[in-house]
Amino acid sequence: MLHQKITTIILLFSIFTLVADFSSAEPTDSETYWLLVDATPDARTKRMLNTLTGQLVGKGKVSKDNIHRVEGEIATNEEIHAALNEIGNKTTTIETVVFLFHGEVSKPSNSNSMHFTTQSEETIQDSTLNKWFKETRANRVLVIIDSYANEENLGIYYANREILGGSSLNVIHPADTVEPIGNQSFLQAFIDALSTDETDADDNRLMSVIEISQYIQENRSFDRSIFAPIGDVDDTVMKLSPAIKVTTFPEAAQIMLNETESGLTPKLFTEGLLKGSYTVSVSKAGFNRTEPKTAELELKQGEVVNFAWVLTPISVYGTVTTSTGEDVAGTRVSIEGTEYVAQVNDDGTYTFADWSIDNLLTPSREYTLYAKKGDFYHGSATFTYDGFESIDQPIKLNRMTWFEIAEFEFARNNHQQAVNAFQKGIGDTTDFPAISEDLTTLLLSTFADAIDRSQVQDVKYIIVTAQLADSYQQPEVAKKYWKLAKLNAQKGSPEAKMAGQRLWQLNPWRNYVNIGIVILVIVILISGVWTFYRFLQSRKVKTDT
Repeated sequence: MLHQKITTIILLFSIFTLVADFSSAEPTDSETYWLLVDATPDARTKRMLNTLTGQLVGKGKVSKDNIHRVEGEIATNEEIHAALNEIGNKTTTIETVVFLFHGEVSKPSNSNSMHFTTQSEETIQDSTLNKWFKETRANRVLVIIDSYANEENLGIYYANREILGGSSLNVIHPADTVEPIGNQSFLQAFIDALSTDETDADDNRLMSVIEISQYIQENRSFDRSIFAPIGDVDDTVMKLSPAIKVTTFPEAAQIMLNETESGLTPKLFTEGLLKGSYTVSVSKAGFNRTEPKTAELELKQGEVVNFAWVLTPISVYGTVTTSTGEDVAGTRVSIEGTEYVAQVNDDGTYTFADWSIDNLLTPSREYTLYAKKGDFYHGSATFTYDGFESIDQPIKLNRMTWFEIAEFEFARNNHQQAVNAFQKGIGDTTDFPAISEDLTTLLLSTFADAIDRSQVQDVKYIIVTAQLADSYQQPEVAKKYWKLAKLNAQKGSPEAKMAGQRLWQLNPWRNYVNIGIVILVIVILISGVWTFYRFLQSRKVKTDT
């Protein structure tokens, strides 16, 4: 029985310890205090302050005991001062005091001071407020003024020479436009800004005066109001929940958070975090692997642990060779569709590693390497820009004729280079090899157009054009240029004979003549054989007689 009691006590103690540990793991902002002052009689403002308090407790993790409110009839000078004194009398560290005032402000004549109207007979001068702030012993004091003024020119802000606290967000509305709720309500705009992480523009988990000001001005319009952040505008108004931020350049790298795939960069982790050590690694196809990084998360409100990498693209390299062992130093290697060109070193190697940020290769895409030395040595090879390690891609150079170079350049969509190479080839001989149909079409149209425009009168070009038409199975076009070749060729020259022979072959009636000749030859042969047979028979008869 005693043993069971001891076991039960131990179990209950363990559960209590776990609960205590779990509750202590919840991040809080225990060093920030708020004083919310509503010096107006409008009861609707109370609902707005209730919503604001909920935001501070729920999202900002500010302790309820750290939020003080002075509202309505009790919003007197004495109560405001007393509330600040109560905060200052805390024995704990007071990092920040945020003072929010909703009410009327004014500027007495012959004065540069801003005065805050309360439920007391006398107003509170700005310098008096600053004195009270110092009494709190807080390291930082932020002031948020949501006020209205009867002065038509709203000269209060411009005349004021006193900066309230260390930083402040001054909003002064014309009295006829102020609203406790709705689109013209600064309190509503302020609550909206605190409710979204978008306000934290730099993702440091700290909402600053300037960030809140910018968010409100981008999303609300207070056309006739004074809206001015002053002082140390980077001061924190509210801390957000702790986070882990992972970024890379370029973006869209795979994230491994504690060995678990966790999405792509950039990413901000805010859910399910626990106090402890976190190891992060990233990877992206086409870029070198990175070393993992480890950091501790204290799980404090307003804390962010940043993991960042600048990814380096993998290199493309290789060796250039020829089948005949020619020296390849100085060979130019280019990557299709890019501006990248490399020169082969004395040892026959090339390397692409110096990439432009604005012209990075696309991961998982296939690229073609082209190598060229002089006029006649060409080579190509393809690679897929993928993986996480550098790519070794050899290239073999082959010696080509001008006609082979024409096909090679045409395959690269370098049509003008293909035409130029073919022209150089026919400069040596018009006896060119069979070429692809598409290249034949390009050459025929190019040469025919040049001849028809009288840009070319060389008989060689005319003969080649006719030959191209023959290859393309265009007999009428071929006949046109064979006739032109015969007309322009010197009489009796090989070119003239070639043109005449081909025109003879292209004439359709020659087939009938050939058939007639064949028939005639056959008839003559048969007739001769028959005549010879009759002769032999006649001789035999005479002999027998």
